[in-house]
Amino acid sequence: MRHLALEVLKERKTKILSAVIHCYIKTGKPVGSSVLIEKYNISLSPAAVRNLMADLEKEGYLTHPHTSAGRIPTDKGYRTYVDKLTKLQSFAVEEEERIRKEYEQKYNEIETLLSETSRILSGLSQYTGFVMAPKAQYDKIKNIEFVQIAESELLIILFTESGMIKHNRIEAFLTKGQFIRLKRFLNEKLRGMSVAQAHKRIVSEIKDFKQSEIEIFKTAEKISDVFYNMQDDIYIDGTSNVVTIPDFNDFEPLKSLIKFNENKEKFVEIINEDFNSNGINVKIGSENTLAELKDLSMITTVYKNGERAVGILGIIGPKRMEYQKMMLLVSRISEMLNKFFKDKE
Repeated sequence: MRHLALEVLKERKTKILSAVIHCYIKTGKPVGSSVLIEKYNISLSPAAVRNLMADLEKEGYLTHPHTSAGRIPTDKGYRTYVDKLTKLQSFAVEEEERIRKEYEQKYNEIETLLSETSRILSGLSQYTGFVMAPKAQYDKIKNIEFVQIAESELLIILFTESGMIKHNRIEAFLTKGQFIRLKRFLNEKLRGMSVAQAHKRIVSEIKDFKQSEIEIFKTAEKISDVFYNMQDDIYIDGTSNVVTIPDFNDFEPLKSLIKFNENKEKFVEIINEDFNSNGINVKIGSENTLAELKDLSMITTVYKNGERAVGILGIIGPKRMEYQKMMLLVSRISEMLNKFFKDKE
């Protein structure tokens, strides 16, 4: 009988917690016992509901503002709620169709596609959407082109198998013949390699030029440094959406996102933490490694080129968000990006 009583108590607490979170997500207001009984079909007395809410508060799942008798979820409460979303509800048919229509157009340049993807994530979520481009170090080289833009200046253009185009300028003093030999050498040696492998390969292969053609050797060394220092690109859209969220009485969350938009290297570093994770990842408030994100939640997933994860996309919004809908949105957009890469092959 005692075991049954504990199970019933646990079930009641779970129901109360889910109802509080659902109601708070919808209204943004602290939730009281009378609202739960009236709107969520909870067949308990007001006193019993208040006692259960008090227990949930002691256990760290709920808290309450000093000016209100109602409760709001804590990060721990949200986490429990999210972990129970094992089966995502499907979007309504019209919502699915809306995503497809947004994504129908094919783009010749992947940069345009990724920028548009971040816009779609932002537009459909009404939060901040972001997409990290295929990671430079894993992307494979398709072709390398040189353009002599001045007597002593060379533009290196790198085409990758994912469709990215990277370019950089270096100082170079090459004759036309040296220019042709270096281009042929690099394409023969590096085509099909990852950018990270290419850096190492250049270092090991250019020794032959050191004695005979020192200018080719110096130029190849500079190109190797370009590969080594290649940064991951990230596309961010909807930063200002945070300012419209009623939860925030100041601009601190907006300042954090604007700072990330200006310092994209830091942003890339943060979201790269999820690069080797599977499925949908949700970080709620204090679960984020940066204090600046303590009032926000981040939902991410990887997208793939075939079976290989190449980049990350996701959204950043308030802790009070419709997690089921947002997790499904991120999943759907990832699937569409996966399909784009598959169709490119």
